[in-house]
Amino acid sequence: MENLWIATAEVAVQPGDMPSGDKLGFMRITMWASSMEDFVLKLRAYLAEYQWILLSIENTEVVDPSKDYGDEANQMVQEASQDRTAVRLGTYYSYKAN
Repeated sequence: MENLWIATAEVAVQPGDMPSGDKLGFMRITMWASSMEDFVLKLRAYLAEYQWILLSIENTEVVDPSKDYGDEANQMVQEASQDRTAVRLGTYYSYKAN
């Protein structure tokens, strides 16, 4: 049985993919998966379509409909809950590597 999951992912993108030019950043992600391992596998496959790389993941959990995740994430949860094939990416917060 699949559940809707939400996580914060650190992702490396291709040069030029973001207006800032930065290649490293974090974003919230929602998608359907049968387990945390399935979520990570699906996320890696999705990101690979853009030649992006999952660097780390945290705060990975099944969506709790009674929890307030904040405006943007709540919208992502609402949209993904209506489409089991949806992958919703939140704002990409980039940073410069040291």
